[in-house]
Amino acid sequence: MIDVALNVLPVIISSVALAVAVISGRRQWRSARNANAVAAVLKLFEEYRTDEQRSARRAVLQMKDFPVGTVPALRNLPDDLRVPCERVAQYFDHVGLLVGHRLVPARPMISFFGFGCAALWRKLEPCIIAERELRDVGYYLGYFEGFAVLSEKIGADEMNRNVTIHMRSGRMRLE
Repeated sequence: MIDVALNVLPVIISSVALAVAVISGRRQWRSARNANAVAAVLKLFEEYRTDEQRSARRAVLQMKDFPVGTVPALRNLPDDLRVPCERVAQYFDHVGLLVGHRLVPARPMISFFGFGCAALWRKLEPCIIAERELRDVGYYLGYFEGFAVLSEKIGADEMNRNVTIHMRSGRMRLE
């Protein structure tokens, strides 16, 4: 009996050591991933606030709606519209790519961009659909579309309201 216990004891100790190593490695991986996500999020927020992005968003939002049947593809817009439209569409496509592949967390991105992203998508959607038809690629700027749909579905305003209420009441964990 003692021989069996002495033979099993190293296996038990090794198993415990392996479990501790796995848990520790997972925590370190999660910590590194979060640090990278914060850096990427801050860079995206910084770029969003540049004068170029701000004027591009303004140009898109002020763009007149096209009559049905005459919507041009993105590439066929006049240069004064094409450049800001492509800048906005590609920027949000990159944001959507990062969110879609879980390289940055969705909630802070939706909280920051939510309403604006969805409004910009609605303005650009007809031109993007026309561009998809020309390219014969149904997923062109699909991450932009996916992020806009997710933003509307989750609702940035409601999310921000809930976070603010929890922060004010002291119920939000800040660890």
